[in-house]
Amino acid sequence: MAQEQIQEFVGEDFSDARLSRQHWVDRHYTGCTFRDADLSELRTERVVFTDCDFTGADLSGSVHRVAAFRSCTFVWTRLWHSEFHSSTMMGSTFEQCRLRPIEFDEVDFTLASLGKADLRGVDFTDCRLREANLVDADLRNTALRAVDLHGARTFGLRLDGADLRGAHADASLWTTAKLAGAKIDLTQAVAMAAAHGLVVGE
Repeated sequence: MAQEQIQEFVGEDFSDARLSRQHWVDRHYTGCTFRDADLSELRTERVVFTDCDFTGADLSGSVHRVAAFRSCTFVWTRLWHSEFHSSTMMGSTFEQCRLRPIEFDEVDFTLASLGKADLRGVDFTDCRLREANLVDADLRNTALRAVDLHGARTFGLRLDGADLRGAHADASLWTTAKLAGAKIDLTQAVAMAAAHGLVVGE
């Protein structure tokens, strides 16, 4: 079968557009505005958004596969009940968004800003949060198994009850995040002890 031709949209304004329940495949949106647009139950496959503005947009119930949201802005965006599979949010900013419940399957949040985000109970297993801004974010009771947290900003991050086993993190995580009741493995326990100046063993 011939590959779908990529549709390009550059600098277009979709503010207040009603685009719910559509199915987009092989599209590229660059510098586009989706402010207050209705994108609920949207389905995307191999769609790339670069420097797009989703302020006030409704993406609830949407499903995205092999999608990219690069350096996009999400402010007061409704994302609850949405799904992201094998996708990237690299460099995107999330502020005051409605996020839970939400599904992430192998999603890359490298350099994303999630400061103060409410992500309680979300499953981030096998996702990447490298160099992400997680300052004062609420990730209580999340699953963070095998997650890459290297370089993440974690001051005030709430990880109480989270499952961190197998996650990769810098020493600063163990001194800046709140970790009451978190599940960690033996290697992480040694790293935590060292971060607090303790000596393990002889």
